[in-house]
Amino acid sequence: MHELGLSRNVVAIVSDHAKGRAVKRVTLSVGPLACVEEQALSFCFGVVAEGTVLEGAALEFIQAEGDEFKIKEFEYEEAA
Repeated sequence: MHELGLSRNVVAIVSDHAKGRAVKRVTLSVGPLACVEEQALSFCFGVVAEGTVLEGAALEFIQAEGDEFKIKEFEYEEAA
């Protein structure tokens, strides 16, 4: 199940860019040839995100072309 590895990478990359701010939403663009099972990725994402700034963040998917798999955008909480 490579979705676990993909989830770990997404969490690591977004955590690095969030710089300590809580992340509310992550949007991924995933093509049909990327061989990614969205339900499995969502499950793994929830497990991997526990205890990080992504805990509780929504994971959304946008359909893409070919084998594309990339972090399209993420939304985080603004500092008060």
